[in-house]
Amino acid sequence: MQNLENITKDIRIRNYKISDYQDTLEILKDLHETYGLTLNKKQWTKSSGLRQFKPNLKRITLVVELKSTGKVIGMGVIESLKNVYGESTGYLNNWAIRKENIGQHVGKMLADNAIEILKSWGCKSIRINLGYGVPEKLINVFGHAGFKPIMIVLEKNVEETDKDEEKNKKLKNQDSLDKKYHDHKLITSNR
Repeated sequence: MQNLENITKDIRIRNYKISDYQDTLEILKDLHETYGLTLNKKQWTKSSGLRQFKPNLKRITLVVELKSTGKVIGMGVIESLKNVYGESTGYLNNWAIRKENIGQHVGKMLADNAIEILKSWGCKSIRINLGYGVPEKLINVFGHAGFKPIMIVLEKNVEETDKDEEKNKKLKNQDSLDKKYHDHKLITSNR
C-alpha cells in the first residue's frame, strides 16, 4: 500500500473510457458485496460511463487512475440537472473507491475535482443520494466536506408492483381455469 503523500502525487483524475469498464465493474461489485449496495449489471454497461449531454442533463463519469500503473482505483458519476426554473443542481452518484484505497483521501480528491466541474457547469448546489441505512460514519465523512441532510425521499418501485399485479392476474386466471375444469369434470362425471 502506498503512503498518503505518494498516492496523492500518483493520482490522475480523468474521464471514463470504455477500456475502464472492467475495472469500474470490479469496484462496483466490491461495494455491492461489502456494503450491499445495489448493482444492476444490466444498467452498468461499457457505454454507461460515457458523457451524456441533453438539454436538461449533463453527465460524465470520472475515474481515479494511478499514473504509475494505469490501475483504476476509484470512480464517480457526476450529473447536472436543470429544474423547471432553469436552476442546475449537481449530483455525485455511484461514488466508489477500491477497498484497499479507502482512507487515503482518494474519494476526497475525486469529490473536490467533481465539485469544481459541477460549479463550472453552473450548479448552485450539489447533492449526494445515499441509500437508507447507510453507516453514520459515511454521513459524517460527507458532513465534514460540507454536505448536510436536507430531505428524506420515499420511493415506490412500480415495476415490481406491476410485476406482482401481473403475477396475481395470471394466478387468478389459472384459478379460474382450474375452477372451470373442476366444474366441468363434476358436471360430466354426474351424467
